[in-house]
Amino acid sequence: MMLRNINCLAKMPYRTRHIHLTRHKMALSAALDNLIRSIEAFSKELDENTHTIALTRRGRPKVDLHFRRIVTQLQCSNIVSAASKRTAINNLQLAPASRSISTNTSSLSGVTNTKEEANVQNDSVSNSEEITPKEIYYNETDITDDIVKLYAHKTFPKVVLHNMYDLVSNEFKRRNYKVTPTYRSIKSKNSSAWLCCYHIYWPVETKFVAKDTTKAKASNKAALAALAWLKKNNKISSQGSPMIYDEEEVKVATKKVLPKLTLDDETIGDMQKIVNIHQSKMIEHIMDGREMGENDVKVEEGEDGPLAEAGEVSFRGVKEMRYLGLDQYKTKEKVKLPIAKYKEDFIDLLKSNQVIIVKGEPGCGKSTRVPQYVLEAWATDEGLSGNPGRIAVTQPRRIAAISLAERVASERDERVGSIVGYQVRLNSKFEPTTGRILYCTTGILLRHFQSDPNLTNFTHVILDEAHERDVNTDLLMNLLRGAVQKNPKLKVVVMSATIDTSMFSKYFGGAPVIDIPGFTYPVKQHFMDDCKLEVHKTIDMCEDKSPNLVHEDVVKVIKYICDKKPEGAILCFLPGWEDITKVYKMIPERNDLVTYCLHSRLQDSEQWKIFSRPPPGVRKIILATNIAETSVTVDDVVYVVDSGIHKEQRFDVEKGVNCIDNYWISKASAIQRKGRAGRVQPGESYHMYTKEKYKEFEDYSMPEIMRTSLTKIVLDSKVCSNNMNALEFMVKLPTPPEENATLRAVEDLKDLELLDENENLTSLGKTLAEFQLEPSFSKAMVNAVIFKCVTPVVDIVTLFSSETELFSSGLMNKENIKATKSDFCSSSDHLAMMRIFEKFLEFSDANNETGLRMFCKRLNLVPHRMKTIEKLRKIHFDYLFNGLYDVMPIADDYSDNDELVKAVILSGIGNILQHRNWDIVKNRLKQNVNVLLTRNNHKATITQESVNYKRNCFPSEFLLYLNETRSNVRRMTLVRECSLVSQLSVLLFSNKNLNIEKVDDDIKSDISSDDPVKLVLENTTVKLICDRKEAEELIRCKVALMSCYRYYTRQLTNPPEYNKSVNAAWDEILVILNKILKRHQVD
Repeated sequence: MMLRNINCLAKMPYRTRHIHLTRHKMALSAALDNLIRSIEAFSKELDENTHTIALTRRGRPKVDLHFRRIVTQLQCSNIVSAASKRTAINNLQLAPASRSISTNTSSLSGVTNTKEEANVQNDSVSNSEEITPKEIYYNETDITDDIVKLYAHKTFPKVVLHNMYDLVSNEFKRRNYKVTPTYRSIKSKNSSAWLCCYHIYWPVETKFVAKDTTKAKASNKAALAALAWLKKNNKISSQGSPMIYDEEEVKVATKKVLPKLTLDDETIGDMQKIVNIHQSKMIEHIMDGREMGENDVKVEEGEDGPLAEAGEVSFRGVKEMRYLGLDQYKTKEKVKLPIAKYKEDFIDLLKSNQVIIVKGEPGCGKSTRVPQYVLEAWATDEGLSGNPGRIAVTQPRRIAAISLAERVASERDERVGSIVGYQVRLNSKFEPTTGRILYCTTGILLRHFQSDPNLTNFTHVILDEAHERDVNTDLLMNLLRGAVQKNPKLKVVVMSATIDTSMFSKYFGGAPVIDIPGFTYPVKQHFMDDCKLEVHKTIDMCEDKSPNLVHEDVVKVIKYICDKKPEGAILCFLPGWEDITKVYKMIPERNDLVTYCLHSRLQDSEQWKIFSRPPPGVRKIILATNIAETSVTVDDVVYVVDSGIHKEQRFDVEKGVNCIDNYWISKASAIQRKGRAGRVQPGESYHMYTKEKYKEFEDYSMPEIMRTSLTKIVLDSKVCSNNMNALEFMVKLPTPPEENATLRAVEDLKDLELLDENENLTSLGKTLAEFQLEPSFSKAMVNAVIFKCVTPVVDIVTLFSSETELFSSGLMNKENIKATKSDFCSSSDHLAMMRIFEKFLEFSDANNETGLRMFCKRLNLVPHRMKTIEKLRKIHFDYLFNGLYDVMPIADDYSDNDELVKAVILSGIGNILQHRNWDIVKNRLKQNVNVLLTRNNHKATITQESVNYKRNCFPSEFLLYLNETRSNVRRMTLVRECSLVSQLSVLLFSNKNLNIEKVDDDIKSDISSDDPVKLVLENTTVKLICDRKEAEELIRCKVALMSCYRYYTRQLTNPPEYNKSVNAAWDEILVILNKILKRHQVD
C-alpha cells in the first residue's frame, strides 16, 4: 500500500505532489520501521520531468544519507517518541528527479567534471540543511606519474578500485563500503556525454566525479581520481593495496610487545659468584695480556703454511726434482688442433715476456696444449741446466681440473700424477719429485700463496677460464702481478675463450696478446622469435627485467629436437637444480632417451656419467647449470638448448645478506654456450629468448668480486699482502669492488675481533686466516675450545659450512626431512643434524659398512656425501690442533649441554631471528600471528625441511640461524635451519654490549618491578624488559665472561703464559655457567 501510494505521487505534478506528501507524513511515520529495513541505498531524488522516484531493485524507494542517519539515531535511543519520528520525516527532502530513467542505479544530482558546471545544473535543486559529502572532480585531480605507473601493469582503474573496496568491506565487515558507480546521461544539440560518480565511505565519505563520451571512460576516470586521492592521503601502499590500519592502533598493539626477562634468585646468585671469582682469582692475571698489532703478526712458513690440509700437495723438503729426459716432456699431439699452428709463436712470445694473454676460441686446444708447450719449452732450454720447472694450471671448478689432468695424461700415455697431475680439495694425484704440470682449483693456488707469497715453488702459472672472473681468479691476478715483480723467474699466462683482452693486457702492464682461432663446425642459431614452435610464454617473458624459466617451453624444444633432428646429444643449460629436476620429470620416459644431470653439488661419480656414450639409437640429454659452459667438453654434443638464464647470488652491502635470483646471461656466456655444440659435427643451438633480448645482454658477466661478501677476502688479503690497507689492496684488483663493500667487510672483521681499530690483524685474525672457512664459523670453533664443547660445535660448523645436500630427497620430500630431523631434536635443526652425523660416525668408526648403508637408507642420506663431511671434519679438527697453542685441552667437558652448544655457535655467527605476535599483512593489522624477523628486520620464512617450520609455540622469542637467502624479486627471506635459543644465551654470548635504557611509561604497568628498565643489545633489535637490579647483575656477569674470553683468545693464538690458578678459576666459572644455561634451556 505504501509503495503504491508513493508511485502514484510520482506521477502527479510537482505542486500537487507536495500537498499530498504533507498529508501522508503520518502514514510514513507509522510505516517507518518497515521502511528502514528496506533501505538499500543512501540517496533519494525525483526526476522533475519524468516524475519517477529512484527505486531499489525490489521497487522500494531510496532514502538519502541524512535521513538514514537520523533514523539510525532514533533506533539506537531507548524511547522513540512520535515527535522524534515526525522530526525524522520532516527532514526527508524529496528533490527534483533526473530526466534519465533508471531502476538499477541512482541518478546523480549536479554531477559534472567541474564545479562550475555543477553550479549551473544545480539551480533547480532545492536547498537543504543536509551534510553533503565532499565532491572531487577528475579535472581538478592531480593524476601523478607514480599512480599511473603503480597500476600500469594491472587492469582498468575501475576494476582496481572495486577490488580494493571489496577488501575494505571485508576487513571492516561493512557491506556499504563496497562501491558501485552511478551514471547520468548529458545530451545537447551537437553531442552527448556521461557523468559517473563513485560514492565512497572509507576512509571518509567522498564523491569522485568524471565526465566522458562513454560510461566506461567516465567510470575509469572517476576511479582513477579516487585512486589518486587515496594515494595522496597515504591510504595506498607502494605495492598498490589499501592501507587498512590506523597508526595509533598499531602503536597501541605493538608498544607492549617487548619480551620480559625474569631471573630467579638462584640464577642471580650464580651470576654474582661468577663475578666474584673473576675479580678475586683472575683479573690481576688476565689484564696484563695485550693484543698483537701490526708488528707482531708474521706469516710463519711451514709445510705449505702452518695448517696444510689433508691431501694437499707439499713441496716442502723437495730439494731436487728428477729430470726424466727431453722426450718425456715433449708435447704429445695425437689429434691436431688449431693451436698447433701457433705453437712456435706462443713459445717465442713467452720467452721474451713475463706475462702473456691468450685468447683462444672454444675447441682450439688451449687448456690441454698450452701447458704442454710450456713444459716442452722449459725442458728444451732449462731442464738440462738443473733449473726446476713446475707449472700450475688453475681451473675454476674441481671437475674441470680433474678431467683435464686425466685427458692430458691419457694423450701422453702416462699415469695421472707422474708428470701431469691434479689437486683439488680433499683429493690429489701429483708426485712432487716428478710432477711438472699441476691442474688445480684457484683456491688451491691461493693456499700456496699464503705460505709462499712470491710463488717460488712454481716457474709458470696458467690462469685458465679467466673470463669467469670468480673471486679467486681476480685475487690471483692481483697477487701474480705483485709476484712477477718480486720473482723475475716466474712467468704467467692468462687464458680464456671470451676475454676482454684489452683490459687484461692493460692490467698486466701492456702484456702481449696472442689470438688463436678455434676449430669448430658451424653452429646454426635459432632464436625463439624465428622458430615456429609454440613458445609464446617464453617470448612474453623476454619483456621482463627479471627472467623466469618457462619449463614446459624448454621441454617442447627438447622434444622437437628428439623428434625432428638427426641423432646427437643435447646439452640444455638451466638456471639451477630446481629447474633441472622439473625439466627432468617433464621429459617423457622413452627407450631411445637417456637423461643425465650436471650440477656442481653432485658427487664426482655422478658428474662423470655425462661423458658416457649411449648405445646406438639412444639420444643423450644433459641438463646442466653453467658448470658446462666452460672447461667441461662433452664430445658428442650436437644440440644446445640455452635458457639464457642463470641463477646468481649477489651480496646486498647495505643489508649484509646474500640475495639469489635469476638473471639474464651475458653475450659472452651465450657465445660460450653456443660453442658447446659443433665440436664433432655441424650443430645447432636453440636460444630461449628473442634476438632483441640478446642485443640487450651485457657484453661480459659481472665479476664475482662485485657481488659477494668481502669478509673472508679482506682477511686473506691481510696475510698475503702483509697487512696492507683493505681499500688499498682492493683498488689493485682488475675490477675493484665498491668502497662501501670493502668498508663493511672491515667493520665485520672488527666486530669479530679479527682486526684491531687500526685495521691490523689481531692474533686471532692471523690464526683464523689460515682456516678455510668463513671467519664467523672459524671463531665459533675457537670459542668452543674456550668453553669446552668442541666436538658438537665442530660437527655443526662442518655440516653447515659445506653447503652440501646430505639428504637424497632434499629438493622433493622436505616434509620427510623435517620428520627425520624431529626424531633427533624437535627444536633445533643444528642439534638434530649433529646427532644424525654422530650416529653416522658410530658406524664409520666401527667399520660397520653394512650398518652404515642401512642407516643412510633409512634416513635417506647420501653415504658418499656424509663421508665427505667426515673428511672435512678431520680437517677442521686439524685447524684447532695445529693452529692453536696448547693452553687448554681440546675438550668436551660440557658438550652434553645443548644450550651451551647453541650459545657458542651464536658467539661466532651472531644471527638471531626474533618472534613477534602481530603483523601488517596487505596493509592490515593482524594480531595473534607468528612473525619472525631477521637481524635486518626482514620478515623471514622458515622452509619446510626445518623442525621449526609452522611452529606455533615459542618458549623463547629468539632463534639462532646461520645462513639466510633473500630473493629481492619475490621479496622473501628464507631460513633453512634454525634453533630455539634462550634469552640468557643471546644476552651473554652475543659479542655486542648490553645497555640499560628507560622504559616508556605505558609499559611499566605490565612489569612486576618497582624499577623496570629496558635491556638493549647494542646495534641490534634485541630489547627486553626486566628489573634494574637484575639487568645490572647480568651486565656485570657478561663483562666478567668477556674478560675471560678475551684472555684465552690471546693465550690460544700467542705464545702463552700458562697459569694454573687462572685455569682452575675458569673451570669454576664454567661449572656455574653451565648450571645457569641448563636452568634456562629451551626445547
